[in-house]
Amino acid sequence: MADVLVERRGAVAWITINRPEARNVLGPRAFVELADAWDEVRNDSAIRVAVLTGSGERDFCCGGDLGGLIPLWTGAREAADDVERRLLSDPAIADRVLLKGEPLYKPVVCAVNGRALGGGCELLQATDVRIAARHAEFGLPEPKMGIVPGGGSMVRLARQLPYAHAMRLLMTGEPIDAQTALGWGLVSEVVDGGELLARAEAVAARIAANGPLALAAIKRTVLESHTERWADAFDLEAREAAGVMMSKDAREGPRAFKEKRPPVFRGE
Repeated sequence: MADVLVERRGAVAWITINRPEARNVLGPRAFVELADAWDEVRNDSAIRVAVLTGSGERDFCCGGDLGGLIPLWTGAREAADDVERRLLSDPAIADRVLLKGEPLYKPVVCAVNGRALGGGCELLQATDVRIAARHAEFGLPEPKMGIVPGGGSMVRLARQLPYAHAMRLLMTGEPIDAQTALGWGLVSEVVDGGELLARAEAVAARIAANGPLALAAIKRTVLESHTERWADAFDLEAREAAGVMMSKDAREGPRAFKEKRPPVFRGE
């Protein structure tokens, strides 16, 4: 059984971290398989939205498997198989897993089914719409061990949350519950655990029904303009908007509205 499962449901790709017996931590195989899953989403035009979740009802992802990864990366042990050899041969794979090196401009819905700690909380920050089970927890415990959350949190978190909330998460190492995460803006909504996957599926389907070129332009503009000067940010927005307005999809949307039918977007 794979450590990361990928299931197609129409235009939506469901990516599930599948190590519930190990708190869904990311070991060498999970790293490689998650990087491949993101590449599949990025490169397959039939996929319009991804949903990321974890197996089971207790843990979304509790970070990296330090016992398996660190000795491998430091040379304390040799690679045991082709997967580990591939991991060693690709130093940038961690950045790809956390969507740092190459952004993904397709929407990603995160269904947080339990604890999102350490690297799991960092993975959450790389997603767009975040739906949490009521019992979920979020935290970055790295400072308690004398290390830092270097999977994107020191850059992303203070851009996504008010400064004081971000710094509390980053510096105390203490977790917060789902309702607090909602109040701080770390997640989009909180639902009962039994409703989580259905709610994520409904949100993903709603997003997937929209124009894929428009969605990509929206996400690209938001990400790329975040630290730009106002004038440069508006220039980028104007270029993205102009590109979408010239597409066939931009003509299909108003036509479908006038004809009182669902639009058929082709990403053209």
